[in-house]
Amino acid sequence: MHPQIISKWIDKEMLLNENISAEILSWLLEEKSITQRIMKDYSFSLELISSKEEIISVEEKAFLGNTEDKIQVRRVKLLADDKEIVLAKSLIPSLTSKHGFDGLSNLGRQPLGDLIFQSQIFIRTKIFFAKFKYKNSSFWGRITIFDVNSYPMTIMEVFLID
Repeated sequence: MHPQIISKWIDKEMLLNENISAEILSWLLEEKSITQRIMKDYSFSLELISSKEEIISVEEKAFLGNTEDKIQVRRVKLLADDKEIVLAKSLIPSLTSKHGFDGLSNLGRQPLGDLIFQSQIFIRTKIFFAKFKYKNSSFWGRITIFDVNSYPMTIMEVFLID
């Protein structure tokens, strides 16, 4: 089961007008590695759900500024002490993995954050926030758009925090 978006995407200014706890807000606005944040207080593990070419939505194409019909979609769960805490979905166009950074094509169970925060070629360009439904509960998430050597990539994270 994948999280379903249940609100419109909003920017940071609009997010700060929402009634959100300081704890959730701190995760949504985290500028450093989510993986490292989890590792600071918990035993971290990553569960690879899938990594395959898929047809993406019109909205997802718009975030990428991309017209490719199929995109590499990687879905993972980040676990803290064996409890799922973050669901992540990365959209990696083939041109990005070929010309932006070839290490994106075979990540396996390696956290993508390990690459992003160890290299200067990943530049965060935009970030938006939305509510999601997952297992009959609602959670906040974000989508971050990256420039990878002038090629696009997105990471959507849903924070399973009460």
